[in-house]
Amino acid sequence: MLVLLCVFVCASGGRVMTGEPRRVPADSAEVLAAARFAVLEFNRAVDDGEPFEIVNVTSAKMQVVAGINYILEVQLGRATCRSGGHAAHSEPRDPTPAKTLQCNFVVTEIPWEDSRALTQTRCRPPQP
Repeated sequence: MLVLLCVFVCASGGRVMTGEPRRVPADSAEVLAAARFAVLEFNRAVDDGEPFEIVNVTSAKMQVVAGINYILEVQLGRATCRSGGHAAHSEPRDPTPAKTLQCNFVVTEIPWEDSRALTQTRCRPPQP
């Protein structure tokens, strides 16, 4: 745990305080992994046969607590696939308002326990 905290503090120039959320690149590997996990858990909870996919991670913050919170703003969309199967990332999406959501997720990771959980979910249709 101490090693992970030291790495995080060093990587951020030593200006990290426990509990203070900090902006991080929305396209970083850690953020994208947390976002994919959040959407997977969200789809399990919704379970309506038409899963959502990530369209865009619009904002990301990291917060060091008794683990790491990834605080994410994610635009989700239902993929429309011409082949009739699950949509691949390269296939066109239908981003009509009825098929998109703007979601705020908090994913809490405790790396030294190999634990990850979706601890907060708030989704709404996008603002016009």
